[in-house]
Amino acid sequence: MFQIEFNEKNVRLNVKAQGWEDAIRQGGQILVDNGKVHPQYVDEIISSIKEFGPYIVIADGLAIPHARPEKGAIDIGFSLITLEEPVKFDEETGPVKVMICFSAVDGNSHLEILKMIVSFVENGKIEEIAKLQNIGELLELIK
Repeated sequence: MFQIEFNEKNVRLNVKAQGWEDAIRQGGQILVDNGKVHPQYVDEIISSIKEFGPYIVIADGLAIPHARPEKGAIDIGFSLITLEEPVKFDEETGPVKVMICFSAVDGNSHLEILKMIVSFVENGKIEEIAKLQNIGELLELIK
């Protein structure tokens, strides 16, 4: 079973991004660097948003960039980034400060990641996560 673990390999805080596309590239690059996805997976996320709109913005301040497993996923994984300055995807969605990019290899392997995301939203943690300065603070917050 997939174990959720936050560490220096999958978390970046206060990232400088030049808009939503750059933010997704930076969060997605963590998945590439960790061997979880092929580079085209990140391109696929961006293409899907351009085609279907910002369906990945699921709560105030939070986006969950992802693509279908067959679009370049190698293994289940995730990255969490917070943005120094929020990004906007369009006029209808609010500014995003936290992005949790993820990859899955089938229809079920990412359920633990989705449970974690739901827990963050239900417990009002997104705003707190957006303000964190280091991974130690993140680990303390989610204990």
